[in-house]
Amino acid sequence: MNEILNASKAIEEQIKEDRHNLHRKPEVGFDLKETAAYVKKRLGEMGIEAKACGGPIDEKFRADFVKAGFPDMAESTGLVATIGKGEPCILLRADMDALPMPEAVGLVDFASEHPGVAHTCGHDAHTAMLLGAAKLLKERESELQGTVKLMFQTGEECGCGSRFMVEHGLLENPKVDAAFAIHINTQQELGTVRYTAGITSSAMDTYMVKIKGKGGHSSMPQDCIDPLMISSQLYTALNLLVCREVDPRETAPLTVGKCGGGTAANVIPDTADLAVSFRTFNRDVRNHLVKRVPEMIDHTIRMWRGDYEMLDFHTPSTFTDENLCTELAPFVAEIVGSDKLAEAPCQPTTEDFGYVTEKVPGMFVLLGVGKEGAAPMHNPNMYIDESALAYGSAIHANVAMEWLKKNQK
Repeated sequence: MNEILNASKAIEEQIKEDRHNLHRKPEVGFDLKETAAYVKKRLGEMGIEAKACGGPIDEKFRADFVKAGFPDMAESTGLVATIGKGEPCILLRADMDALPMPEAVGLVDFASEHPGVAHTCGHDAHTAMLLGAAKLLKERESELQGTVKLMFQTGEECGCGSRFMVEHGLLENPKVDAAFAIHINTQQELGTVRYTAGITSSAMDTYMVKIKGKGGHSSMPQDCIDPLMISSQLYTALNLLVCREVDPRETAPLTVGKCGGGTAANVIPDTADLAVSFRTFNRDVRNHLVKRVPEMIDHTIRMWRGDYEMLDFHTPSTFTDENLCTELAPFVAEIVGSDKLAEAPCQPTTEDFGYVTEKVPGMFVLLGVGKEGAAPMHNPNMYIDESALAYGSAIHANVAMEWLKKNQK
């Protein structure tokens, strides 16, 4: 058995304990004060200094997220730390935020203590695995032939937490040369690792529209501007967009997930709400839809004399560098076995690690922590087989050590 894996298994109970402590105190969004404090404390116990990376959130952006239904978030409490020194530098990433949803009662004996908030996407496991890797790497710091940078990010579920960290200097001082991230998958066989060379996940673009009309009595529509009729017209127009303006060989699912308003059958309301999102894998297709969706929103609403307010949010695709995959895959296989490592089709989900892979070569992998047919991510019954966590820590550590060794400058 690989020496790093043996060492990771030796600290398996600590990795689990970290996950349990994080799981009990889930936080949503960018401002994760309790979570960041816990991670900083644990790193400090290992002799690793963690620094803030993210900073204050722009006032308009902050207000937009409040309008979108998130809590008011003053800052991004992301953390960055380094182990080793000199060049080259590889970044290891874990996300820390939870989801605004409950978990099933009785699922685990370390349940969330924050009502309506739960780690149902496994970010508690990601953070615990990277803390485990930090310990393994710190104990072998004298063997590192370069620098390992640890990225503990906020707001992945918001679609742009990594962007704040990149803008705050994540990839500099020292300059990052490559990046690696693990995401668990509860519907993937325990201990297996899957990756996709090239486009790994879809881009996601979201538009939340409040249509402003003029309310009144349903018997006098001529004196009103009906926002519900406008929303109906816009719903239809947007759903025709993909089938008329996107190459049928491309995948670009567009969904109007919210549409409606009003209070009674005989009342034309003042406002109606519509929220649309689309996911794309082809950058040209995405660029076309990013241009056309706002045009259709604007023209359709104004055609019927309405007005509107609109919020838009954007997350790029995560791109896995093919050369880096070829380089790192053997280091992953050393931990899980070559029979457990395989390529897989790209994921229709969206992952904001894309803000990192836009700047540096990156690899994103899925670690199986369950089996086919298990409850999926973002489900109250989502369950993790924790025997996989030591493998995740070992993968992080082995990838970092071996890549630094191979890319000695």
